[in-house]
Amino acid sequence: MELRHLRYFKAVAELLNFSRAAEQLHVAQPALSRQVQALEEELGARLLDRNRVRVQLTDAGRSFYAHSCKILAQVDMAVATVKEVTEGKGGELIICNDWRIASHFVPATVRAFKARYPRAEVLLRDLRIHEQLAALRAHRAHLGFVVQRELVPHQDLESLFVFKSDLLAVLPSSHPLAGRRSIRLAELADETWVSLDEKESPGFHAYLIQLCRLAGFAPHFGPSTPTIDGVLGRIASGYGVALAPDAALQNRNPLLRFLPTDCAPLEIHAVWHRQEKSVLLQEYLEVLRAQVARDHPLVPPVPPVPPAKPRRQAVAHATMA
Repeated sequence: MELRHLRYFKAVAELLNFSRAAEQLHVAQPALSRQVQALEEELGARLLDRNRVRVQLTDAGRSFYAHSCKILAQVDMAVATVKEVTEGKGGELIICNDWRIASHFVPATVRAFKARYPRAEVLLRDLRIHEQLAALRAHRAHLGFVVQRELVPHQDLESLFVFKSDLLAVLPSSHPLAGRRSIRLAELADETWVSLDEKESPGFHAYLIQLCRLAGFAPHFGPSTPTIDGVLGRIASGYGVALAPDAALQNRNPLLRFLPTDCAPLEIHAVWHRQEKSVLLQEYLEVLRAQVARDHPLVPPVPPVPPAKPRRQAVAHATMA
């Protein structure tokens, strides 16, 4: 049984006239009759009662007509969906993010993308940075948002800078240095450090150790916790201090102080596999680039100042004049 058998039968069932159905389908009437007869033989049941006067559906024909309509509608929908995906108007876009590094950027761009492509389905997955990289490399996701320094060993990925997040020192409000406007990391060398569990955030844990060593000390770690809120709660309780990206600190506990540091900010990049062919991904990247341009407008370069003529030369010219 082929789809054309269903389409032929549906036309006859709706028009109850072989001649008009053949005209509508642009086929010869004898060929149409043979196709309907072949369908009945395959099903082992008469679908139409026909004579020289009229054509009528049998009980089996009415039942088969109802199912045929559903099948053909599903096929038409599938064809339309494929066309939308090919044209970048529909389909599925899978975006990963570590929502501990929260930012207005991701929700804003997803909202703008959905407004532009309402028939596209955006699936958001909450994954840690190392999990995002694994999903992208296995083509289980289209795009992720990760810290730029994590991308060095992944040459099969492409990236786009989207925003920066300053690294802040988090101190209890009772700390002797809490009244400062900013702080150098080296000034916290003797502190106990509260951090996320290493298995939850292995990249940042290693990065913190690296930053402390560059500042001239090895950090002494206290109790760890699996959540940012857990880190903040322990600091407020006097267990130590922490270093955290500004984008991850959405709830500013009044028992804490958040001080700018001399650490370079983290760069957050949108990342995708360089062999990913999704049209929707390319459309979303256009939305991202537009948002980046609004958040980080380019400053036009200042034209170079022409060099001044040597004073001696000017004097000589004046003398000659």
